[in-house]
Amino acid sequence: MTQPIALSADVPSANAVDALYGTGHWLYSQQRTAHAVAVFRAMIHLAPHDERGWLALGACHEADDQLDIALQLYSTASSIATAPRCELAKARILRARGMSEEARSAVAEAARIAEELRDEDLRKLVAAERGRL
Repeated sequence: MTQPIALSADVPSANAVDALYGTGHWLYSQQRTAHAVAVFRAMIHLAPHDERGWLALGACHEADDQLDIALQLYSTASSIATAPRCELAKARILRARGMSEEARSAVAEAARIAEELRDEDLRKLVAAERGRL
């Protein structure tokens, strides 16, 4: 007889987090951002160290032209988790607002993390964002 699997209420399963992300992403792709926001908020509550939730929630607010909220989410993500893509998203908003120095600083932080992680895909994203500065 097999033993039941004990799940901790404190740590969501990777499958649950992935399911939330997938659901939220589908809602976002259907332009149902209000519904996607609810899903991504649940995701960041359950898995605050998963950058995807923060990035997607910020993207929802960007799509709804709520750039101040998106900027705050990206900044919060960076203080809670390793969030280089949130740094790049933050840089994009700052650049659009004419805040070049702050944008360069966000890109530099993303570059630092990319080097630390030795992540070639992230390095390419950083280089592309640097080219827009």
